[in-house]
Parts: sequence; C-alpha cells; structure tokens
Amino acid sequence: MAAKLGLAEARAVVDAMLKAAAERKLTMAAAVVDPGGEIIHLARMDGGSALNSRMCVNKGYTAVKWLQNTKALKSRLFDMSLGDDRRDITWFGDPRYTAVWGGILLKAPDGTVLGALGESGGTPAQDEEIGQIGAKAFAEL
Repeated sequence: MAAKLGLAEARAVVDAMLKAAAERKLTMAAAVVDPGGEIIHLARMDGGSALNSRMCVNKGYTAVKWLQNTKALKSRLFDMSLGDDRRDITWFGDPRYTAVWGGILLKAPDGTVLGALGESGGTPAQDEEIGQIGAKAFAEL
C-alpha cells in the first residue's frame, strides 16, 4: 500500500479506473483528492460530461470530509428505508456533499487518510466497481 498520495499515485489510480471503464464500454470521469478534498488529478474520457467531472470530485470530497466511503454514508444517513431518520444532504450545509456510491478513502498503511477517489458515469453499482478497482490499484502501489 502506498505511504503517500502525490500526483504520480493519483494518476496511476485514475488511469486504472478509466482503463477499467473503457473495458466495460463506460464513459466516465475519475478523480483523486487530497485529505482536504482538493483535486490532485482529474481526467474525463472523451464523451464524458462536465457533470461527471463535478460528481467524481465531490464523491472524493465527501469521503474525506466524512472519513468514510460514500456507499456506507448513503446507507447510514440517506437511505429511503430509514424513514423519518433519513436526512436530506442539504441538512448538513455543504452543497458539495455527494452521498452516492463511489467515493472511496485512500489510506496509508498506518490508517492515515491520504485522500480519496471518486468516479462518475455509470450506475451506482458500476461507479462503485470502478472505484474499487482504483482503490486496489492504490493499494498495490
């Protein structure tokens, strides 16, 4: 597992995600953000939308701000099955929060959060799958 998250590592993660997306005939954007949620690297495939770019960055941003993967966050706070205990994302006061699958924390071997990744362009399950490929690529650096 990588002990740092700089431009080289971020590019490797984004490249792994976009390669996997292309193999699945998906058109996506992918990003890696630092522990403050700021972009280290972002790439959008030909045909990808500006919305995909914003969403992938915001997924990573949300993961680092909440210190958890967005899939778990969505289940914990925003799932419709929670009834009256469910929250609207605007309730938390940050319009960048994006509690949808695909924001995944990237950690050092000691558990320190180094940043997060995000991707957008597929279904929630496809986004999560591509994100897990990126997380695996980071772990193998």
